[in-house]
Amino acid sequence: MKLSIDLEYHVHSFELPFLKRLKALGYDGVDFCFHPALFADGKEEWRIAEIRDNLEKAGLVCSQVHLPFYDLLPSTYSDEFTERQIRFALKAMPILGAKWGAWHAVCAPECDHDRRVALAASQKMLRRHLETAEKYGSGIAVENTFAPCFPWYVEDHIELIESMNSPLVGACWDFGHANLQESERGRVEDFKMIVDKIKVLHVDDNHACEDRHLAPGFGNVQFNELLPILFAAGFDGYFNMECNIPLRNPAITDLYCKAMVDCAKILIEESGGTVG
Repeated sequence: MKLSIDLEYHVHSFELPFLKRLKALGYDGVDFCFHPALFADGKEEWRIAEIRDNLEKAGLVCSQVHLPFYDLLPSTYSDEFTERQIRFALKAMPILGAKWGAWHAVCAPECDHDRRVALAASQKMLRRHLETAEKYGSGIAVENTFAPCFPWYVEDHIELIESMNSPLVGACWDFGHANLQESERGRVEDFKMIVDKIKVLHVDDNHACEDRHLAPGFGNVQFNELLPILFAAGFDGYFNMECNIPLRNPAITDLYCKAMVDCAKILIEESGGTVG
């Protein structure tokens, strides 16, 4: 299994020296987040080309992306600004070399977070995005969330994906989000239900009380129980860490990024997997 790291769109995140350091620390790829700042001055196409070139020079790949997302709480209704960003991101994914992009569904706060209303609204939006995704061969991986943000139940997550009936729609599994969601069956059983649909991972940790995005192993996510299920299902994607990275001090940044590599190797190998 290869390792990748989520990079928020910061000023220095995709500069060549930093990317070369990530490669030297043990990363194989990066997860690119289409942050609104990318679109601030109309130069997004130029920036995407520069990031692609820098990744290639550093010996890294863009393992996956995080698509732009709507404000999750105000309503089920979309806005044209976010719609345009998503269309651009789906078009840009092949340029970066990414097959799959994580996508947030929408909620229904105006209907007291009614799951059926949120499902219908998410299906409508996802069908619209699929028109663009099919044009460029870009995959959309619906991300799991936690209450009250849809889909917080694994059944709803599966239903949304299956209702699209498309090979370009799969699941993004965020371990930290799942750790915050109560389940009568238990988180391990929930994971077994959806593991065959998972295309990309958001690996992060917490203590089941707040979405902290800690390095794997720094919280109480049941990685030693979950990862063997993932490997048995034949998952062949990247072990992608979506963790908060301190960027102010380069020495501290490198220490933390290296610690994440070491933590990932320990957890993967203890669960019967291999890194490389």
